Amino acid sequence: MLGELASLRRRALRKGVWFKVLSHVERIIYELTMRAVDTIKSRKLFTTIRVIVEKLKNALESPVSALTRTIGRQLATKLARLAQSWGYPKALKWTSDEGLARYLAVCYMNMPKYYKNVWSGTLLEET
Repeated sequence: MLGELASLRRRALRKGVWFKVLSHVERIIYELTMRAVDTIKSRKLFTTIRVIVEKLKNALESPVSALTRTIGRQLATKLARLAQSWGYPKALKWTSDEGLARYLAVCYMNMPKYYKNVWSGTLLEET
């Protein structure tokens, strides 16, 4: 676990998010944990470190990956339901297709703003 913490810290420093995302206190807690503790036994410390790690991971995630996880998945699910309602039963597999979700996320990223409003109102709402 501590090796993972050190690796994550290195990546955050390299990408320039270590000082932007974490407060001074969070950085101190993180570094002291890496230096002083072999195994985290305290529930409170574990929860604090987990929150810090999530902050770093979210900051290190690329915009395409974040949009794939959110918008791309929603669009793939919506398109799969639509195709299935038109009589194509194999379309249900599209919901778990990472490539399709990424493609839809990239399309969404490059879409003009006025079309995004239309998509957000129609495709992304729950039916």
